[in-house]
Amino acid sequence: MLGHLIYNYEHLDDLRIQEEISKSVYAKTFQGVNLVHTYNGKKLLWPRPYLEDKLILLKNRGHYKGASDLINAGLKYFTQTKIKGLKYVLVTAADTWILKSNFLRAIIAEMEQKGRFLAASSWGRVEPFNKPHGFSTDLFVIDIEWNRKAKLFPVDYDGFVKKFSDFFALQYGIPILEVAVQYNFQKYFISHFENNDMWRKRNQAFRRIFEREPVHSQKGVRFNAWPKIGLYTSPTPQVKQEALKKMKADFGPYTLKLIQAKNLSYYNNAV
Repeated sequence: MLGHLIYNYEHLDDLRIQEEISKSVYAKTFQGVNLVHTYNGKKLLWPRPYLEDKLILLKNRGHYKGASDLINAGLKYFTQTKIKGLKYVLVTAADTWILKSNFLRAIIAEMEQKGRFLAASSWGRVEPFNKPHGFSTDLFVIDIEWNRKAKLFPVDYDGFVKKFSDFFALQYGIPILEVAVQYNFQKYFISHFENNDMWRKRNQAFRRIFEREPVHSQKGVRFNAWPKIGLYTSPTPQVKQEALKKMKADFGPYTLKLIQAKNLSYYNNAV
């Protein structure tokens, strides 16, 4: 059983198709999916669940604060709710799809075999040592049993911004949520282990998803497709439409609509 949290503002067509992918592809691979959708868009646009097992509605506090609220609320549900056979939770933004479940299965198998608790990509790169710079929040996997103990989530994003506001102002930087998550992860191991044991435990606990890197080019342009692993994050539907056509996959009515569409102006343009 896999837990799947999809968080979303108003990418409604992306969301519907991702729910169809989750309940067909992932459910077969992991012998079931418990699907949670956290949403802070207009309630009239999503008045009732589609395929999700749990719908959580929140107010929108903006980009980073809103995303933090959505992820925290969904993982709070999984942390507090005992679901038989569920240990790992996949977290994705609505427009981030994994079409090849074998890639996801391999990540989780490695986490289980090697005792890793979190899998994510570096959101950026810090040279020359290639250290992760922020953990991807649009795509990560977490051991929810470990989170009950470690309390990586909920992330106190507001507190993070307040604590490091002078630093970000000096660096002419932005306090992004991805860095707040990495900070929480690092802080846990500093607080619970000493010296070399801390570094060893931290490195053992993290599965960096190199297969998805780099997320951004050196010029800051964000990549949106990694066909080898079946990962697509494009905010526009053309790339995803082509990927679905190549798979010859029909996961549900909204997937089929995208595959057959000749005019894509409807996509994510809810009225």
